[in-house]
Amino acid sequence: MIGHMRARVGTTLALLAGVALTGCSGAGGSAAPGTPEPSTPSSIEAAPRQPHVTGDRQVELRAGLAVMTDDRCTHEGRRRVCSADGTRSWAPLGDPSPATLVAAGTHLADRHTSWTTVLRFAPGSRTSLHGAAHEAATTGGVVLVLAGGRVLAAVPASGVRGAEATVTGLDKPTAWGLVAAFESP
Repeated sequence: MIGHMRARVGTTLALLAGVALTGCSGAGGSAAPGTPEPSTPSSIEAAPRQPHVTGDRQVELRAGLAVMTDDRCTHEGRRRVCSADGTRSWAPLGDPSPATLVAAGTHLADRHTSWTTVLRFAPGSRTSLHGAAHEAATTGGVVLVLAGGRVLAAVPASGVRGAEATVTGLDKPTAWGLVAAFESP
């Protein structure tokens, strides 16, 4: 009895192995005979290019404190500056300083859990950038990058190094939107 079961198990395993090998060899594929396999790669980009903007863009830099009330951007008479989309506002501190943004780009952070956006300024803008960063650091605020009276970016004072301002820990839509804000004048 045991001999017959071993024979049946051996035969069953041999049949299953044969079926599996036939399926892998391409003889039993789903394409009809004579149908050519596609030979050109897809034109769809698997990983879209990360946004990057270059070219001189005149901006203003100043320190600012976040406003947390419900009427953030509703009253024009108040001393506030608003984000380009009107959802956030800041109380500006000090006088604005002119600066030239030369590049903005974003990339996935080292551990692939967040995005980092880097704003690069012209060397002549370094004094304005560091002055705003110093005032932001001493008041607990952020460095505001403004154009046309609207805030395009709010950078932590600790993110300013040399002629660069870096914002870390962003989600993808926020990082990409931050760079996109510098695309149009």
